[in-house]
Formats: sequence, structure tokens, C-alpha cells
Amino acid sequence: MTKPFVAVKTMEAIEEAMASDQGAHFRTLLRDLLPLQEDGYRGEEESFRAHLGASIIGRDCSRELWYSFRWTTRKDFPGYVLRLFNRGHLEEARFVSLLMIIGCKVWQFDENGEQFRLKGHRGHYAGGLDSVLKGLPEMPDENVLGEYKTHNDKSFTKLVKVGVREAKPEHYAQMNQYMGYYDLQWALYLAVNKNDDKLYAELVPFDATNYGQHQMRAAFIIDSPTPPPKISNSPGWWKCKFCDHKEVCHGSDEADLNCRTCAWAQVADEGRWLCTHPENYVEGGCWLSKQDQLSGCGHYEANPTIKG
Repeated sequence: MTKPFVAVKTMEAIEEAMASDQGAHFRTLLRDLLPLQEDGYRGEEESFRAHLGASIIGRDCSRELWYSFRWTTRKDFPGYVLRLFNRGHLEEARFVSLLMIIGCKVWQFDENGEQFRLKGHRGHYAGGLDSVLKGLPEMPDENVLGEYKTHNDKSFTKLVKVGVREAKPEHYAQMNQYMGYYDLQWALYLAVNKNDDKLYAELVPFDATNYGQHQMRAAFIIDSPTPPPKISNSPGWWKCKFCDHKEVCHGSDEADLNCRTCAWAQVADEGRWLCTHPENYVEGGCWLSKQDQLSGCGHYEANPTIKG
């Protein structure tokens, strides 16, 4: 196992900058940056993500990813989980402020004011970068991907001990997807312990093999008309117990009723979905908007391969 490249100089520079003016510069930057974190202020409910996300492509179970892409389970989260999600969105402004007070130049948006995005296989694979930055003490002239994460105490302790590749392979794969797409050779993984606000910074080199493997995995999941094999046949296995799709996967519940779980739905290019039912046919195809997919129609027939 390769020893993690801990960004000690970056962490020390952040602590020194905060102490030098007791956080005054950090707070003034935060005042300006917080309103820009649009994901933290989104008003509409979003039950399903339209695409397969690069942020989850590194998860262990391909069947789970297929179910998520096919909108198999509608998940309602309790309040505390929604607050955790929201904290993750708003925390990005704090990370960016910390990097800016040590002299880094940080780009969160492109020249059109849009988030930097990965757009992949057939328009159905996508992801949003936290930032690109330049000016880190360890490599001041290098453009670097910035990836920011919050951790509970147990997760943070493991991260510090073994590094991101071993502790969080899902985050490692996500960073490699973004680095490969934007031709970046390094990523800064900056994490915070939510219990005590301690920081951990690691510089992660681009892994071309990991990038290629997960590009192929995304294409396979998107193109497959049937779910991949289960990671375990036991619903009591620990990874299955915590999966959103466990009831459908292990046969105790039905899939959500929407176009993506319908036998007539077909993945098409350019991020589109097609209905192939004869009564819905129109010349050139019956293309389904996201709202169409959520609403469904009277011709719904459950995809027989989904359950169990």
C-alpha cells in the first residue's frame, strides 16, 4: 500500500492564517461565498437524480448503482439526514474560504458561471466538481482538483490513519473521474471532523487505471437492460442491510412506479429516455422528460427483471 501524501504544509498554513487574525479574513470570505452554494438553498424536492452520479460510481455493489439509475426505490429521509446533506453543501464555502486565506486561487464555476461538470456515457453519466485550485504550499504552480468532505469522528479517525484510498474508496474513485475528465494530475482531498472541526488534507495523484475501470463500469450499468448480480444473497449481510434498495433486491417489496422501472422504457443517447409502447409511438420516438418519467402513464408494466 502506497503511503498517503498528507498535505502537512497546507494544514499548517491554514492554522497559522486563522490564528494570525483570529479568523477575521476567513469570516469575511465566508460571508461572500455562502450565498453561492446553490445546492444548499435548492427549494424543490428532488426524489431522484436524473443521471448516474460519479460521486457514487465507486460503491461496491453494481446492482445498487443500477437500481439507483433506474429509480427503483423512492427514499424519504428523516430530518436529521436532510440536515446532514445540507451541511455538506454549505461546508464547501468554509473549505474554499480556508484555502483562500492561505493564498490559493479557487475556481468553483466556469466562465459561464456554471459548476464544473463531468458529462459522460451517452449523456447519462455525470458529476459536479467542488472546485479547481492553484497555489497549494506543496505544489504552488499545479492546477489541482479540490474535493471537500465532512466526516463523523469514527470515519475521520480511520481516514487520518490509512488515507482516502483505503478509508473512502468511493471518494477516491470520484476524484479520479474528475481528474481524468479535466486532465488534472492531482487532487486535494480536504476533510473536516464534524465533532471537533479538525482538518485533514491529502494530495491524491491521478490513477489512470481506476479512472478507466470506473468509466467502463458506468457504461455497463447505463447500458444494461437488467440488474447486475447481487453482491450478496443474504438480506442480513451488513452492506445489504444499509442499502436503500434492499427490499426490492431481496424480493420483499415492489419497485417504485415510474417510467424507469417500466418494461417499455429504453435508455437513449444524449441523456434521454424513450417509451417503446406501441400506443405511445410517434414518428421519431416518444421522448420522456424527467416529469414524464416521474408521472408514468396507463401503459405501465413493471420490468420483470428488477425484483429479486
